[in-house]
Amino acid sequence: MDLRIIKTKQQIKQAFLSLRAQYAPEKIKVKDICERAMINKTTFYKHYVDSLALANEIEESCIEKLMNAFAEKKSLFDSPKAYVQGLLAAVEKQSEELRMVYKGRMDAFVAKLEGRLMQAYEGNENNTERRMTATFMISGMVHVLGQWLLSDEGKRMDLATIAAYMERLTGNLIPATT
Repeated sequence: MDLRIIKTKQQIKQAFLSLRAQYAPEKIKVKDICERAMINKTTFYKHYVDSLALANEIEESCIEKLMNAFAEKKSLFDSPKAYVQGLLAAVEKQSEELRMVYKGRMDAFVAKLEGRLMQAYEGNENNTERRMTATFMISGMVHVLGQWLLSDEGKRMDLATIAAYMERLTGNLIPATT
C-alpha cells in the first residue's frame, strides 16, 4: 500500500480516537474527524463510507490484535486453564486500547469477541454437546471480561480472582462433555 495512504489513514484513526475519548462513535461527525486530522472530507470519503465504518474498522482491528495475541485459542477443552490464562493475558495486554475503543459499548465488544472466539473453536469440533458447552463457556468468559474492562463495577474486580473463577467454572464443565 502507498505510504501516503497509510499515513492518511493513521491520521484519520488518531483523530477519531481523540474524539472517541469524549464522545460515543455515533456522535462523532466526519467534519470533526477531518478538522482534527487536517484533511478534507473528500480524502476521508476515499477511505471510509462514514464515521461508523471507521469505528467498526478500529474495533475489528482491536479484536484482531487480541486474537493474534491469544495463542491458546484452540485449547478450550484440552487445557481450559491455559485457555483462560491466555485469553486474560491477551485482554490485559490490550486493555487500555480496548477500554478506549469500546468505551460505553460493552455489547459491541462482547459480540465481536464472542464471535471470533467461537469461530476459532468451531473449526475443531463436530460434537454437538461440546459445541453447546463451548458456547456457554465462551459467552460467560466474554461477558465477565466485558464487565472487567468496561464497567465501573468490573474495574473493582481483581484479574487474578476472575481467572480463578473462570478456571474453576471451565474445569467443572469439561467432564460433562466427555
